Amino acid sequence: MANRKTAVVGTLTVGGVEYVVIPKAEYLRIQGGNDLPAGTVDAHMFVRESIARDLRAARDHAGLTQAELAARMRKSQTMISQAESGTARISERYVKAVLKACGLPDDWAGPKRAKRANHRGSRGQRT
Repeated sequence: MANRKTAVVGTLTVGGVEYVVIPKAEYLRIQGGNDLPAGTVDAHMFVRESIARDLRAARDHAGLTQAELAARMRKSQTMISQAESGTARISERYVKAVLKACGLPDDWAGPKRAKRANHRGSRGQRT
């Protein structure tokens, strides 16, 4: 597809922040992702899904059900489910609470990453 230049109508400054004004049709075309390179992903969705996978991995590593984790955290099972599916907005405080309830350190990096880090750390060491 040929590169199409976005038609900028003008700029607008609100509260010291400059915004670009473009026609709605152009905005919708850009949002549709038609001009995005193959393999491009939405960063927010990627981060949410990644955190959700790590939360579930922590719970699985601890051998807990969602209901058991919810009871330990004094949260609802629905909240746990939403956090693990990436549909709930969660904070760093929530992640730390999950790790604590699972008996894991604050810097736990997940089962796969922890194994890789340990493996890398042992390379080149002389005994």
